[in-house]
Amino acid sequence: MKRIIIVGGGFAGIWSAVGAARQLHELQIKENEVEAILINRDSYLGLRPRFYEKDPKNFRVPLSQVLDPIGVRFIEGEVRQIDTHLQKVIVQQKDKQIDLAYDRLVLAAGSRLVRPKITGLHEHAFSTDTYQDALDLDQHINRLSDLPYIDGKYTSVVVGGGFTGIETAAEMTSRLQEVAKKENKESEVRVIIIERESIVGPDLGPNARPIIEQALGEMHVEIHTNETVTSIDSNEVTLRSGKRIPTLTTIWSAGVKASPLVENFPVEKDQWGRLPVDSYLRVKGVRSVFAAGDTARAYTDDNHISLMSCQHAMPQGKFAGHNVVCDLLDLAGIPYKQERYVTCLDLGPWGALVTSGWDRIPQYRGEEAKKIKMNINQSVIYPPLSGNREELFEAAQLIIRKHYV
Repeated sequence: MKRIIIVGGGFAGIWSAVGAARQLHELQIKENEVEAILINRDSYLGLRPRFYEKDPKNFRVPLSQVLDPIGVRFIEGEVRQIDTHLQKVIVQQKDKQIDLAYDRLVLAAGSRLVRPKITGLHEHAFSTDTYQDALDLDQHINRLSDLPYIDGKYTSVVVGGGFTGIETAAEMTSRLQEVAKKENKESEVRVIIIERESIVGPDLGPNARPIIEQALGEMHVEIHTNETVTSIDSNEVTLRSGKRIPTLTTIWSAGVKASPLVENFPVEKDQWGRLPVDSYLRVKGVRSVFAAGDTARAYTDDNHISLMSCQHAMPQGKFAGHNVVCDLLDLAGIPYKQERYVTCLDLGPWGALVTSGWDRIPQYRGEEAKKIKMNINQSVIYPPLSGNREELFEAAQLIIRKHYV
């Protein structure tokens, strides 16, 4: 029996599994001919784009709700090594290590927050990178009102003024107000963004930036540009300029990098550690391996490279799953294309901003955009959870019928 292994249970991984199962079904391949396995460190699809919101316990989906109906086997464990020569995956489980041979592999292991060697970062900074990180931050915020008064009790310093940092800072304005209200301390709420570049949202472009700056200004979010953090402790952040900011809530949001598993592949990676893939999402120079999502450096069209976002991970997973089956069975695959690009940035109580195209031309803002963002976060990024196989297969259609706006 031949075997396809998918490493990672995030957006790219789960849709790779559905895409592969759908193609096997379409080709009428029997279960004893090709086995599809998904490996993930836990048994949940974490809705990472929502981890900046409160109550993150609500933002996980059991993988069994998607994998069981489509007949994909699930293995819970940490992938320690991928041997591309012997074509096997080494998985560490709680009490044992297992080796799994594969005929084809899809690497969809996602990305991790970059945490540089800054004094106190690991001990005292929060993040929204993983489910546990988001849960720790949520519990910390909920406990603030029970702590003794200290300068900076209701101050949050968000380090990193990119997409995630902006969304996190905007959300913190209302979350801190909610807990501070218990002590009638709303007037002491401060949210501060620290950005090393000269502008906030350096990658979001000149068309979107004035609206972002307007929203942050109206929410009284303070912005410190051309600054970096040199140390963090439990109640203070120190900047390169020497300035000290009292705070009990430092949130690190300064960039991500592809999963360390990419180091198992002897190819040149880009600055984010992503693997070069061809138009079918095959890893260039590595036999029998595909990549999707945050581990893949893929062209969405003739000129643009995909971003590390669910907007690109989900379709890439569908294409990778389809193409890995075709490759295994020596059939022609379908080149990945995703020419439509939008940005939907949550701006907390102010609303949101929706832009169109790679030059990010604003289309909707404020409350109108917030409705679109809520639909994305609460519906679009979820796989069908009815348990109906045909509904899942329909959602994995390679022609993307549903757009983000």
